[in-house]
Amino acid sequence: MSRLEIRVATRRDRVALTALLCGLSAESAYQRFQSAIGGHPSRAVVDGLLPEPPRGVALVGLVDGVLVAHGMWARAGDVAELGILVADGCQRQGFGSEIATALLADLAARGIERVEVYTGSGNRAVPRMVARQAPGAARTVDGPSVSWTFPVEARRVVAA
Repeated sequence: MSRLEIRVATRRDRVALTALLCGLSAESAYQRFQSAIGGHPSRAVVDGLLPEPPRGVALVGLVDGVLVAHGMWARAGDVAELGILVADGCQRQGFGSEIATALLADLAARGIERVEVYTGSGNRAVPRMVARQAPGAARTVDGPSVSWTFPVEARRVVAA
């Protein structure tokens, strides 16, 4: 497995993030956004994936300098919502879990105490990741959507 370098995303990552989104299969895009984003996402979609503190934080994961993963948290009232995306060819290699660990460490460092994660009921990766990261998470099913809520615990940042 190649080593994933994780760093904070900046507006300079727009082009690489757009390329990542354009390279997604329709299924992967739907699993992340629960909506079609089209062949070329709008600037508003890309900018929405690059929140800045205190509203949120975005991280990117690179392998050999190529952006292959994106993760973010955004404030939603008294919780933070997490979203993670991994390029089709890089899925099931642990990159999503590495990004999740780094996001949770960032939340803990900022004193944010609760997390929510949403997905469609057909998504298989997110339930596995939640089970590893927060085995006691409260699960709620609402039609085709599933959400998990769990406390943020102090975590060690993944070495990048």
